[in-house]
Amino acid sequence: MAQISTYSSIQTPTLDDKLIGTDIENENLTKNFTISSILSLKAISFTSVLSSVDNTNQEPSGLDSPLQVTFGAAQGAASDPVMLDALGNITFNQAGLYLFNGYGNFERQGSSGGVAVTLFRALLNGVQTGPTKGVELSGTGIMFPYELTLPIQVSAGDVLTWEIMRDSSGVNAGGLYIHTNSGPWSNVPSSDIRIYKLG
Repeated sequence: MAQISTYSSIQTPTLDDKLIGTDIENENLTKNFTISSILSLKAISFTSVLSSVDNTNQEPSGLDSPLQVTFGAAQGAASDPVMLDALGNITFNQAGLYLFNGYGNFERQGSSGGVAVTLFRALLNGVQTGPTKGVELSGTGIMFPYELTLPIQVSAGDVLTWEIMRDSSGVNAGGLYIHTNSGPWSNVPSSDIRIYKLG
């Protein structure tokens, strides 16, 4: 057999073609591996396990008073990978790696004057995870859409929640609001989540 470097023709591989490699787990034996088996090592599947929208205004009751964010009606059961209750508790019934995508429509409605500071954070089993984030709005009639996508590794029974708060460094205004549109498109929700299970 000639050396590999002497082959001049370049071929387009198929998934059934084979490559030569070393099987480390089997005494370093030389073996053939199909291209499809090598590609499958990197394959990651995403399965949608929860999708929900909230169409209610979400306003904290006053300064420095946290409000748990809701994401619409309760859905799912203990037999599903994830379930949501009407209070906004996201319960993971199966351990694993998930991809969380969330959206909040921050606005300031009502009184004007001063700057409204609306903070938000995530909690896993009641303990803050990640940094506090915030939005400042100096007037009414301003929409600030915020979308966040992050991976989350959980154990069965873990509960993810989100909170917003009007910070006392600003005025008592601001929250998550729906935006009613005049055109043919659907209204902008106050919050929206989509969760995918990896693997």
